[in-house]
Formats: sequence, structure tokens, C-alpha cells
Amino acid sequence: MIDRVFHNSFLPLQVVVAILNECKNLRSSVSRVALVTIGIVSQNMRTAMDGEIEKVCLVLMNKAGDVSSAFIREDATEALEKIVKSASAGRVLQGIILAGAKSKNNTIRASCARFVNSLVERQGSAAILNSPDILSKLLPQLVTFSKDQTPPVRQSGRQSLVYLSEDPHFDQLMRKNAASHDYKAVKEILGNIEKKGGLDALDSTSVSLSSSLSRNGSVRKIQRKLPDALQLDLDEIRADLTASGWERRIGGLKRFDEMCAHAPRAVATDTLLIEAFIGRLNDINGKVALQGMDTYLMTLPTMNKLYSSEANLKAVLNQLVLALMSHLSSKSEEHRDLAQQALSDTVKMIEPACLMPAVSAALRKANSKQKPFMLHIFTKMIAKAYNSKPKQVELTALPILWENMRNGLADPAIKKVVTDLAQVLGRNMGERNLMDQATAALDPQRRKILEAMLW
Repeated sequence: MIDRVFHNSFLPLQVVVAILNECKNLRSSVSRVALVTIGIVSQNMRTAMDGEIEKVCLVLMNKAGDVSSAFIREDATEALEKIVKSASAGRVLQGIILAGAKSKNNTIRASCARFVNSLVERQGSAAILNSPDILSKLLPQLVTFSKDQTPPVRQSGRQSLVYLSEDPHFDQLMRKNAASHDYKAVKEILGNIEKKGGLDALDSTSVSLSSSLSRNGSVRKIQRKLPDALQLDLDEIRADLTASGWERRIGGLKRFDEMCAHAPRAVATDTLLIEAFIGRLNDINGKVALQGMDTYLMTLPTMNKLYSSEANLKAVLNQLVLALMSHLSSKSEEHRDLAQQALSDTVKMIEPACLMPAVSAALRKANSKQKPFMLHIFTKMIAKAYNSKPKQVELTALPILWENMRNGLADPAIKKVVTDLAQVLGRNMGERNLMDQATAALDPQRRKILEAMLW
């Protein structure tokens, strides 16, 4: 049956139209199945699809830029890749350019430019350079891509031009078959690429170094760039998270949650995205802040090891703790409870050695309503960390204890948590050792208060 469908000259066109309609179905599960199906159909029909290729490319290219679902974008992109490899290169090239070259959607333009580059390489430089008709349509588009404001689009356009320029008869064939203004524009772009040291040097997005070069022993670690489509997803999520409309920010949080489940390491590499997310934890809009904390709790089990190991995530722990702490003095019980849960889970799941500096720094900024709970989780954290990091715990915790002893313990809630802190330190350091250190840090009256806490 399948063989008859793929070799029938009439029925497949009806099938294609029906499948394309389902690709646009509002139910994502239906749309995804249709996208996979159109890719398989195209792969099997090969050049028999040429008559419908423009319609197919238009639908798939729009889906490749769908901002609502990364999975739909992936399915659409995979279907387009099958078409690019299977249908007539010239027809697909025309369909891809018509469908996406002038789109205002960065993701669509980037996909379009990337597929055009693939098709240029598939057709080969000789076939393209020997065809005035292809050059008249292709060169202006590659020049436009090469000057696009979006880095992935620029890079794909430049890669295509560099590929063509590597043909041994490039200049001769360009003078013969290309319009003079197109040839001049192409040479200008190629000259600029050569002047700047090649494609990678020209576009900083081609290779990303984490700050600079980091070392692990004697081996340098270089972080390569993310795939263009994935980086565009991250950029769009960041734009949603920082949008002026609160509903769009909530949408950004949902997409952030989806991306953490789908590609947690990619999220971890994007410091700007993480900072945009942290900004939503104490968003000025209460609904967004609640959604932000809820999203944090949902993503923490996936991201906790990365917060403990990735340098750029460790660097934002101060902001993270401060954002959550801000809700501890909120008038909203819902905000307070969710913040307490988020902070408690943070202490449980993130490596204490990484978290201690952030929590101790936040404690110094905490007000009277925030301080009791912050001291409570700080005490839990140092109790957990002392066996493995005794020196770090003492260097971090003792100044906190001395500071709170000097500030007075009139508030019963603060007195209770300071007592708990002193007792945890006493059990781990030894009570006599703790009192010896208190001799230089506290006056006699406060040393007596500390002694009473311990015994």
C-alpha cells in the first residue's frame, strides 16, 4: 500500500495537502506527527514532490520558527533537512528562499540561511557558477544574509560565499555569468572576511570561549558554540523573560522550564539567560514572582549539579539567594512559604561549599524579618558541610556568629536561631575551641551569653 502511494502520480498530492493542513493543527501532538510524516513522505517521493515544494517549504519554515514549542521547531527542521537532501536542489532552494529569506523572525531567517548553505554545497560550486540564472537569484540573497543583523544568518551567508570562492574558476565564472554589481558586493564581503582573519575570527559567535581559556590541570578547555537553532531558542526565552508584558514573562518562564528539561547544559552556559530568570524570582508582578519561584523549584532537581559545578552559575548564586530572600518579609503568606521552600531545597541540593559565600553575604543584608529563616538554613548548611570543609565553615560561620552576638539577641526568634548556630559550631569545633576563639571576638558579657548557650 505504501509503495503504491509513493509511486502514484495523483494520490500523493492530495495526501500532501492533507498532511500540510495537519501540520498547522493547533494541537501540538497532531502537528508534530504531521511534521514527521511530511518529512518521511518527501524523503520517499524525492523529486516527485517538486510540484508542491514551495507549499511544503512555506509551512515547514513557519513551523521551524514556532516560538511556542522547541519540539515543533525540531520536528519541522528535521523534515526540512529530509527535503533538502531528497528533492530537486534547484526547486528546494527556490522554495526555501521564498519561504524564509524575508521573514522578520530571527529563527526562520537563520534556518533559511542554513538550509541555503546546505543546498549550495549539495549543488556544488561548478554547477552554480556556470548558471547565470541561479547566480542572479542566489547571489543577492547570500549578500543579504551576509549583512544580516543576526549572527547565525550572517555566518551561513558568509559560509556559502566562501564555499563558492574556493572554486578554482571562481573569478572567471563570476565575471562571465554574474551581474557586475553582484560580483562587486560578493568580492567586498570576501575581502572583509579575509582581512579579519577568516570566518571564525570575523564572527565571535562561531567559537565561544568561557570568559577566556580556563584550565583543568594542564589541559585547556574550550567551549564550542551551541547549535544556531538552540542558541536562538535561548535568546528568545531571554527576550520573553525580560519583556515588558507580565503575561509574556510568564510564558518565558514556562519555556525556560521546558528548556531546562530538554537541554540543561545549554541553559547553564548562558549567563544572561540565567540572570534574566533570576530577575523573575522577585519580579515586580506578584504572579510572575510566584511562577518564577515555582519554576525554580521544578528545575532545581535538573540544574542543581550545574549550579554546583559550572563557574558561571556559581557566579550568580548571590543574586539567586538575594532574590529568594526578598520574599521572606513579604506580606503575602504564599510568597513567604514558597520562598522558604525554595531556599530550603537550595540548601539541600546545591553543594554547600559553593553556596556558603552567597548565603553569608545575604545574611549581612537581611532585615529583622528575613534574618531568622536565613540563619536557620545557614545553620543547616554548615552542619552538612563541616565534615568535608571544616576550615571553610569556620571562616564563614564564625564572623556571622560574632556579628549576631554583638548586635544583641532581644528578638526571641533571632536568639533561638543564633543559639542553634552556636551549638552546631560547638559540637563540630569543640565547645572549648569555640570559646577560645570568642575571647578575641567578643566582650566578656557576650562571652558569658555564648557560654550559657553552649551549656
